[in-house]
Amino acid sequence: MKKTPAKLPLKRKFIAVFIAAILPGFGHMYLGLAQRGIQFIAILLLDIAALFYFTSKGIQINVPLLILLALMIPVIYFYNVYDVLQSTDWINDHIRALIPKYKRRKSFAGVRGISFGLVLMAEGLLIFMFLVRPYWLRNVVSFWGGYITAVICIVIGVGLLAFQIVRIYRSIHKSTSSAKSQAVGGASNDRQN
Repeated sequence: MKKTPAKLPLKRKFIAVFIAAILPGFGHMYLGLAQRGIQFIAILLLDIAALFYFTSKGIQINVPLLILLALMIPVIYFYNVYDVLQSTDWINDHIRALIPKYKRRKSFAGVRGISFGLVLMAEGLLIFMFLVRPYWLRNVVSFWGGYITAVICIVIGVGLLAFQIVRIYRSIHKSTSSAKSQAVGGASNDRQN
């Protein structure tokens, strides 16, 4: 017997959060958001592998990097639990409204299709490299790690600055164009009277 949308069971928030708290990523799978769950699992494994790689004996210890990697584990964990809470409400709202799950908002769409597979392959390759510890990667981290980190921070900062400038420009442009349209509309109404 086929289930109609009206008979779909609602997802229980307690069960979803409990599963996500025990095994990060599996709460999303319970909700039917498998790609998002796999992505959380892969990011957490990548962070743990990087932490083990950078604490190995063959590499000069970069304490701020180790602290950052160690602090990312609880951040990923708690964001996973928070996201499961939000996703449960979103899924249940769509079940109540009889909207199919495949009509998702863009914020929940994430990475799809071939690009999702490529991202997973890249994360798997990074985890593999962290576990194998090739000689060239040790040299890059030892000699160029600080410079690479500084360049990445500068690029992120410039990107955020550009994003804010565009956002401010759009808000100013939007307010001036609405003011002009009101001024033109008011002038045309005065001419008609």
